[in-house]
Formats: sequence, structure tokens, C-alpha cells
Amino acid sequence: MTTYGLGPTKLYDPSERLLHGKGVESAAGAGGAEDWVRLDRGVHWATHDTVLGAGTRCWRRVGFRSVDTREIADWRRAPYWQEGPGGTGAPSWSLPPTESEIALCLCHGDPRVRAAALTLDESADLPASVLPLVLIRSADADDRVRTLARAVLGRVLAGADEALPRRLASLAVLLGKRWRYGAWAWEAVLGRLGGLPEEVLARLLANNDRESRLAGLAAAAEYGLPAMERVWAVAEQDRDEGVRAVGVRTAIRLALASGQQTVLDGARARFLAHLDDDRAYGLRLTTFTTAVEAGFLPVGDLAALAAAHRYRKIRRHACAAVLAHPDGDVVLDRLLAARDTFVRSAAVRRLRHAGRGDELPRYLTDLSARVRATACRELRAEGYDIRAHHRALCADPATVVPAAVLGLAEQGHAEDAALLRPLLRHPHAGVRARALSALRMLGALPDDALVPFADDPDPGVRGTALGALRGTPRLLRNLLDSPREDVRARVELLLERNRSRRRGACPCCPSPPSAPRGPRPVGLLAEPPHESWKPAMTRPVRRDAGPGAGDSLPLWPRPAR
Repeated sequence: MTTYGLGPTKLYDPSERLLHGKGVESAAGAGGAEDWVRLDRGVHWATHDTVLGAGTRCWRRVGFRSVDTREIADWRRAPYWQEGPGGTGAPSWSLPPTESEIALCLCHGDPRVRAAALTLDESADLPASVLPLVLIRSADADDRVRTLARAVLGRVLAGADEALPRRLASLAVLLGKRWRYGAWAWEAVLGRLGGLPEEVLARLLANNDRESRLAGLAAAAEYGLPAMERVWAVAEQDRDEGVRAVGVRTAIRLALASGQQTVLDGARARFLAHLDDDRAYGLRLTTFTTAVEAGFLPVGDLAALAAAHRYRKIRRHACAAVLAHPDGDVVLDRLLAARDTFVRSAAVRRLRHAGRGDELPRYLTDLSARVRATACRELRAEGYDIRAHHRALCADPATVVPAAVLGLAEQGHAEDAALLRPLLRHPHAGVRARALSALRMLGALPDDALVPFADDPDPGVRGTALGALRGTPRLLRNLLDSPREDVRARVELLLERNRSRRRGACPCCPSPPSAPRGPRPVGLLAEPPHESWKPAMTRPVRRDAGPGAGDSLPLWPRPAR
């Protein structure tokens, strides 16, 4: 913990301690890299207004609220630039200047004051305690100040032992990796040490300051493979999401630069664990994109993520990476067996490119409408008769499958209803439910004909029939006396939703007549529009999902408009 020897009060920050005449040791405390940077910024911003001609006065209450005693940090008392005769000038400090005044001038907002403090080295009046501030000035935005500070440090480091550059190593790393003009400090200090000491890297990565940890990660990328374990510890345990992201990227760079297969395998295993365990979903997606762009993951790992990862966007980004990989066709079977219908659809779209177009007809009976539509589009491009294929599948009741029934209805030909109607009595419950839905899609089954199916032995068929009757309260009331408890409960729920919707309508306007449920337009699903797919970073909004779609009616009345 950083401690300061100011006296009875602890309400001063380091810059105010310098203003009240305390030494640099009291202001900077233990003298960590972040302490020196914080001291420099505090003095710079406090004196910046005086450079522009506006005074800054900070009032800070000390003690209890009932105490009227106040202590003042008046930055007008800080050194400033005094214009002299003939265009000359000098800072308004004591003669000779004190240690606190020199430190204030080295951090001053006026570059003339900073440059004047650095010229004290020529008369040997620059104390050794302010060397960290001189190192900060070597990365100053002002060119003259940078030149003076580098000349001073060059002379000091030339005659110093190893203890001085080791004391300045952490600050040199922070400046070299996080400041625009800090490369000179990195080379001047670490060049004397022959490299970055391991204890300096460990101290930076374990620091509470975010900038220090980021600088430590940047230095670890140049330190090499020995820093791998420390980098992974930061990537997995740091409390800051941005620092964890930089840690993962640094670990990937170190693993790829090593060229060792065992190191690569271990890093990939930890990265896949990171994709499962990190608490920030956005971070997982960002680091996965980085790993794909760097070529860190082989095509087998990408296929495994696309097929089985529990997060949707990672599955779809992994699928896009597999299909863009030169060896993507080798693992196409794993995508075709994926759980995500979007991944299966993309894999089906790739079959013709992989020379496996003869496998497309089998996906016409996929359980997903998206996959069936993709297979239809690919087969139609080859001139395949999709309707004849579906009619052949539905002609034999012994071999018909539920998806084939829906596939035939999706072609949009009303004359196919004669082939589907006998399937309403099929012994397989799934076929009966799909036949019921297919006939409703073709407009070949009126609402009155749905009531007998509410007494079907299978709950799936009953649910399909009741879902189709949700907009007809007259027919639903006839089912309140059904011998089946689940049917009565579902009917009461649907009736209550209808009543809630009517109560939420505007009392001044008549209810609009409900549109008749006619046949679906021909070719609606048979010819889906082809759109080039890219993984979306946001979840798409369903435009067809409204308060009257499916069973998503609200359970409470909507406010009147």
C-alpha cells in the first residue's frame, strides 16, 4: 500500500503535497510507475489553467461537517513563467529552487517551465529524486522538452550503475508501450539492462493500474514464451474485460510465434476453455474472431464449435470460418449433422460446390423449413422436379415421413390436397399432425373440420388443431365440455386471450374484421429469396412476430391508443 508522510491529514493528493512544499519522496510514495504518471498528470492539469490566464482554486473540507476550518490548495502559488526584459524569462521559483518546485516545474502545463527545469542539469542542481519525472519528459509532446530530457538521461545513465535503470524499468515499459513518444525511454533504460527483467514484468501484470497491466501485456509479447503462463493468468482472471481481451490476443501471438506443436495444442485447449467459461459473451465473440483471423484454430476445431457450441453466434461464425477455409469440404459432414439449423442450411448450400450435389434430395425432408428451402433452391438450379419428388414420397403411406408432408404443402399447389387428405387417418401421429398443418396451408381444411381432431389420442395432433382454432371463439366454446383435461385447459386459455385482446382494443373504433385464412401464395416457400449470408453481430428481429401470431398473444390487455 502506498503511504505518504505528510502529517496529521491524509486528504491531499500527491500534486497538492508538492504544492505545499513536501518533498518528492512524500508526494510519490513508493514510487511505482503509475504513481509517477498520476503525479505528472495531476500537476499538469492543475497548472494548465494558469497557462491560459485563469486561476484555479480548490477548496477541500477537512474534519467533520460542523468544523469550519478549511485548507486551501491554491495553484496560483505554483511556479509560473515570468516574462523578462528583452523577451527573456524564467520560472517564478526560489533561488536556488527547492526540490518540490523543480518537480512542479517538470510537470507544469507550460512547456517553457518544463524546459527551464531540465536546463538545471547543466549546473548540477537537478536532484536524483526527480529522475522518474525526467524520464516522463523524454516522451513529452513538446519537441524541445523531449530533446532536453533525453540529453539529461543520456548523461545520467552513462555514469550510473545497474540499480538506476532497474528502478526506472517499470516506468520505461509503461512509457514505451502506452505513450506516443515513449520508444526512446524503452530502448535507453532496457538497453542498459540487456532486456526486460522478469520481476518487472510480473510487477506490471499484477498491478492494480489498468494502464500498467496493458503495458505489461505489450511487453510480454516481446519477452517471449517464458511469459506465456503469466499472460494466460491475466487473460483468464483479470477483472477488466478489455485487459482480458488483450491477454488472449497476446497469448495467441506467443503461441504462434513459438512454432512448437505442444505449445500450440496447450494454447488451443485453454482458448477453447475460454470460449466456454469467460463471463463476458461479447469478449468471447471478439477473441474468437481474432483467433480465426490469425489462423490459430484448425478446421477441425472450427467444425466442432460450429456443430456443438452452446452460443448461437459463435456457432454461426465458426460455420462461416469453416466454409471459407480451404479444407472446409473435408469436415462438411460434421456441419450437416449440426444442431443449429442455420449451420445445416449453410452446409447444404455448400454441397454442390463440394461435388456432392447428388445428396441434396435427402435434405428435402429435413425437419427444418430453412434447410428444406435451401435444398429446394439448390435442386431447382439443376432443374430437379421437386414437386414430383414430394408426391412420390407422400404416395406410399407406409414410407411417408412427416417432413415430406410439409414439403409437399410448401410447394403451394392446391391440387395436392387430394393426396394429403388420406394422411389425416395415418397411424403415425407425426404424419397426422403434419397433414393437418399442410391442408391448412393449402386452404383445403375449413375451421369446422378441425373440431374432431381436438379429440385425437395424440397430444401433438390435439395441440395443432387447437392452435389452428385460436381465432375462432365460437368453435372453441364447443370444446369446453371435452372429456380431456388438457383440451379444456388450453381452450380456456385461448378464450381468455381473445377476451383480453378485445378489452385492449379502442372502445371508440370498431374491431377490424379478421382476415380469412386463405391458401398460402403459391411458391412462398418453394422459391425462398437467396441472400448472401454473413454472421450478424445482433439478433435479427422477426418481422412476422406480432401480438396475433401463433400462441404469442399477450395475457394482459394492451393500452388504448
